[in-house]
Amino acid sequence: MIDNGVAMERVRMTVNALRKNPGEGLLTLSGVTDWNEGAHSTGLFRNFVIAADETEDVGGTNRGPNPPELVLAALGACITVGIAYSAAEDGVELRSIELDVEGDIDLKGFFKRDLNADVRPGFQAIRVTVWVDADAPPGKVAEIVRRGGEERSPVTDMLVNPVPVTVRLEQKVPAKR
Repeated sequence: MIDNGVAMERVRMTVNALRKNPGEGLLTLSGVTDWNEGAHSTGLFRNFVIAADETEDVGGTNRGPNPPELVLAALGACITVGIAYSAAEDGVELRSIELDVEGDIDLKGFFKRDLNADVRPGFQAIRVTVWVDADAPPGKVAEIVRRGGEERSPVTDMLVNPVPVTVRLEQKVPAKR
């Protein structure tokens, strides 16, 4: 069976477990982000360290992608995973997947207080272009891309549908982890 590097036996075990106990699918993902200085921060998610910074022209030191770029990276990675899993489920062999992910943002939204601007700080639009080389007809590949990029991508879903975000201040700083 074609699996495109996806551990399909493990996936099937997880799906069967979710059929038996749907509550097992409810997860809380979490990480810790520490400020280093200026615009530079470091996030720890599972065992992975992710640096973030801003470019020098907006006051950063360019030691990592900026947070909106990390959102685009997450979107591209999530769609890629969705395409790979969808192709594996359908027995379609993939030779390559490549995505161009771009988003339009207006910096006046970030600096709105200084500029007295009425502009959102987030993306105004995001575009994803996908190239897939696979052993399937174009219509099948298009269906796999649609399913992977729109139907099953948590990041696409979060960007398309409003998600409540709560930011709260705690008075006591936690001990270093």
